Amino acid sequence: MTATNAGFEERGDTEFLFDFDQYERMDQAGVFADVSGHVELIEGKIIHMAPASLDHGEVTVNVGAALKSAVRGLSPPSALKVFAGSTLKLGRYSAPDPDVLVARAPEGKYANAEAAVLVVEVSISSLGNDLTVKIRLYAKAGVPEYWVAEPEARRLTVFSQPRPDGTWAETTVHEGEAAAVSPLFAPEVRIPLSELF
Repeated sequence: MTATNAGFEERGDTEFLFDFDQYERMDQAGVFADVSGHVELIEGKIIHMAPASLDHGEVTVNVGAALKSAVRGLSPPSALKVFAGSTLKLGRYSAPDPDVLVARAPEGKYANAEAAVLVVEVSISSLGNDLTVKIRLYAKAGVPEYWVAEPEARRLTVFSQPRPDGTWAETTVHEGEAAAVSPLFAPEVRIPLSELF
């Protein structure tokens, strides 16, 4: 099992996987209270995430605001909502906290993959993980669209048409001063990258 700063340690060749219910009970019991940053449940392992920088926070707010504006502009009005840093359940063993999530309003405490229409990860220190592990998880879960925002490169990569094998049929890279992006849920909306970065 994997976790840092929370009293866990590697157990050699014996691997123990946590499911979401166990993970939630641990959180409620305060097991992660002293962890700087936050933790996520990824494929049954508890993964320590680095604390978010100011750049990360600013871009997350910008992306969330742009997407919230896109949702508000839908006609007829939509039941979609925009969430920041909320847990997204991807089956029994994975529950990442995407930086921004656009989903149909959940009935419970957490959104499920079936409700998600767009997931955004703001990648500064997490780019490798976002383009290897999370990209595969979101595709396998059937999330229709996944954005990876790179503040330092001022680049946004859009993945769409997820496949059950964890790959995506389409990838588009947006960069440059004149670049803009349109979310699948609102293709008529044009969001300039300058509003995000």
